[in-house]
Amino acid sequence: MDNSGPLFVAQEALCLYPISTIYDSCPRYLFYALLLASCLTRWTGWLADVFLGAAATYAGTAAIESFILVANPAKKQAPSLVTIPFVSNDTTLWNSFPQLITETREITVQPAALELDGDAVLAIVVTGYLVFLPLQCWSRVLTHERARNVLFYLWNMLMLAGSICSLVYAGQKDNTPTQYMFCYPDIPPLQQTSSDGWQDGWRTGSWNTSIWSTFSNISNWGQIGDICYNPCFNSSQILRQSTSLQSWFTSSDSELAHPNRFWNRVIYSNRYIYSLIIICLFLNIVHLTFKWLPYKSRIPSARIVVIWKERKSILRCFKQELKDALSMSREEQAAQKEIETSSGHKTSRWSRIRPVFTLRFLKAFLRVVTDGWILFGLVFSMIISPLTIIAFVVWIEWWIYNDGPSQEHPQQVGQWSYLVSIALLLISAGILSLKYKLATTSELDTEIEKTKTQLEKLQQRRDARSQSETTALTASVEAEE
Repeated sequence: MDNSGPLFVAQEALCLYPISTIYDSCPRYLFYALLLASCLTRWTGWLADVFLGAAATYAGTAAIESFILVANPAKKQAPSLVTIPFVSNDTTLWNSFPQLITETREITVQPAALELDGDAVLAIVVTGYLVFLPLQCWSRVLTHERARNVLFYLWNMLMLAGSICSLVYAGQKDNTPTQYMFCYPDIPPLQQTSSDGWQDGWRTGSWNTSIWSTFSNISNWGQIGDICYNPCFNSSQILRQSTSLQSWFTSSDSELAHPNRFWNRVIYSNRYIYSLIIICLFLNIVHLTFKWLPYKSRIPSARIVVIWKERKSILRCFKQELKDALSMSREEQAAQKEIETSSGHKTSRWSRIRPVFTLRFLKAFLRVVTDGWILFGLVFSMIISPLTIIAFVVWIEWWIYNDGPSQEHPQQVGQWSYLVSIALLLISAGILSLKYKLATTSELDTEIEKTKTQLEKLQQRRDARSQSETTALTASVEAEE
């Protein structure tokens, strides 16, 4: 060791749990592809069910993890002051320690780590919600049955809860304290260091005492198992093994070298992305609400093609409804005017404009305004929903890309196994869809008997329900009489 230099130096570091292999780049991109395939094949029946089912189960796993992350945050240790040897700005150590702490004799140590799974979970659940909700709004093929509608409602509630939890967890990253690594000045650290598991003997008292005792005794330093002393390896996370925790440092030009600079840029862009998401969700939820409310709108369909073909008829209906309401209000006002004239009263200015403020005209006006807002929401939602999904996916993937390199490469089994699973599922579903073409005569006879039995049960259930509805209607009529 060079006795003329400082005993040890401190360098800013980034402690993190890398993205789990299940949420790495290949599974995420496969998830996006499944969502797109679900939208493009929603008329095919079994094929869309395979794509949508695989995407939904993957997103459901991410949503459950978001609940766990928010419900069990990592416990923060109390901050502790650590004195360090003074290093001037003109030191020659910059080449070996690009994030060297200089011009100070103390820093604050508070072990913590970033959980990068939170970024991947945010990407998955929000993207899933942005796709599942419009599918429930626009797709009559996927929601023509009540059971499917219930399933979509439950799934959208799960995705909404997961989105809220992951957004809350993402906001907690801003509170992660700066981390440091402590190293001998003549032994440059590794760019990436993985934890071997924290040993209680590496902290003998306060952080200040532990760090100084480690570097004052070479045998103590040799026991820590790493070139540098990383207090952040003393932290933990509920869903992770301690050995998966990593400590990074990079060159001064990298985003990882100055995480605060990167987070500031992300936070600045948050307002635009989140505003777009809120607008998209509001429009789709409003449309979903009007879809099930007992309100008869004059908009003929939720399909943009039908709306465009019927645009003149829609506008004519709006004008005619207002015209009829105003005409009837004027007739009532004329009758009232004759009564006032015959009685010798002078017509006031209020009497001339009163037809516009009658209850009949106001109801018609509110109906036209409501239908106008529904029409505006439909058209705007059709435009903004796809743009929001694309913008969010591009933004969040840029965010994740700046988190650091993936744990695994695409050629490793942990990445391509998901694609193989979907391919095998598609093959199985395709074969099962051909079961009647491949079936023998005896199998067809058995299926016919099962279908007849099932048809009889359905008929009995339908008759019982019809009788129940008829009884309820009769009782209601008798009660009114």
